[in-house]
Amino acid sequence: MKKGHNRREFFRDGVISGAVLATQLRSAPAAAAKLKEAYAISEGPLVPEDWRRLKAMSERVFSGNRVILANGTVHMPSAGKYESLFGWDSGWQAIAMTRMDPAIAASEIEVLFSFQEDNGRVSHNTRLCALEENPGDDSLKNRVLGNSTQWDEMGRSAMIDPPSYIIAAEKIYARTQDREWLSRMLPRLEACLDYLSRERDLFGDGLISVIHPWETGTDSSPAYDQLLGLNFNTPLGAPLRGLLYPRLLKFNAEFNWDPPEAKQRNRFVLEDICFNSITVRAVLSAANLNRAIGETGKAEEFSNRASAMVAALERINWVEAEGCYFSRYDAKHPQLALRTTASSLLPMLTGLIRPERAERIVTEHLTNPQEFWLPFVVSFNAKDELDREKVYLEDLLLWRGHCIWINMNWMITEALLAYGYTDLAREVTRRTARMILHEGLYEFYDFRNGQGKGAADFNWPGLILDMIAVTWPEIVA
Repeated sequence: MKKGHNRREFFRDGVISGAVLATQLRSAPAAAAKLKEAYAISEGPLVPEDWRRLKAMSERVFSGNRVILANGTVHMPSAGKYESLFGWDSGWQAIAMTRMDPAIAASEIEVLFSFQEDNGRVSHNTRLCALEENPGDDSLKNRVLGNSTQWDEMGRSAMIDPPSYIIAAEKIYARTQDREWLSRMLPRLEACLDYLSRERDLFGDGLISVIHPWETGTDSSPAYDQLLGLNFNTPLGAPLRGLLYPRLLKFNAEFNWDPPEAKQRNRFVLEDICFNSITVRAVLSAANLNRAIGETGKAEEFSNRASAMVAALERINWVEAEGCYFSRYDAKHPQLALRTTASSLLPMLTGLIRPERAERIVTEHLTNPQEFWLPFVVSFNAKDELDREKVYLEDLLLWRGHCIWINMNWMITEALLAYGYTDLAREVTRRTARMILHEGLYEFYDFRNGQGKGAADFNWPGLILDMIAVTWPEIVA
């Protein structure tokens, strides 16, 4: 333990984390025993009735997770588990909501940005209990944050999130053509992107850095094990991770989450592939929105910024021998985290990487049955790498193990369309739709059998509506 750390706090945190993990450990064997047999996915095309059912399912879930505030309407990702306003969740939710009620989608993004800081920063998480008479989020993450100094007077956490909400803004405007809304929002969207490029370019290469795993969105991705020094092939991996993340929050709080100081201390500084792919796409959204209102100069500026970021990804994060991209960590001695996940495929989302590299991603990885092209798609973690491991408590630590996340499927579908792989995009959409129709809207799914896992009545699978509208428009009634 480093000198200056409060031993009583460390002991308390250890007891809390240990108690939570012990409860999970006791339930883990029972959960594993309930793994269902895989069901067959129909080979037939999607039909209008599939659209109607999925829309009705999504409307029911979103209605149950809806929160009406004094200044607009937002959604909790899942009532009873994630009862807060999360940044990138709002982005995914708004994209889905454009296919149900675009006005509510617009409200969600506007409410999110009403809590934007003067410097442009949009928080990872704002506590709903700080907004209205709401009991607040009782999830483990918020209980940990609630016992620390991570909230400001407006209930905003100190962390950031991938800016999916800026991509959502482009989708919203495409559906509403509301110039008044856009005139209010566009300066805020631009300020957020300016904050990221100004404050979070810690490697000096134009890419965005995160300073806590929870800022990535893909919380416990195996891509971070090397940087964190964690080994989940032993029973101690999960408890150590349970202690490490809260301690890293407090470590960052010691210097008030100051990015230059985070770089100097160099405990966790990461150029995450998922975060940067989403950011490039968000920068392109800003370009497209400016172009839509005739601001051609600004549009060109943002287009050039996106191209510069992709040039950095191509130069730094592409590994020719592997045929995909990897995150980079350690601001003082940079190195790549050579772990293949769905994030490794996401630079395709930008539409700006070299076509021959996009082709390699599709042929060598996405459609490889040893990696991602399984009966249930798309696994976040490559199957062949999982097969070499024994990961303890994989379903209790998010983004580990045999998990499918629908926001990844949405991004991969958009990426495929950007490079003309329309048939593959339709197939990813078809299989995703069949899985959701069978299981319902869950936090994530198991690629071994399609089983829904994690929080039930979770909003992200509502993204299937946008996937269908774009790739199967003939069935949208």
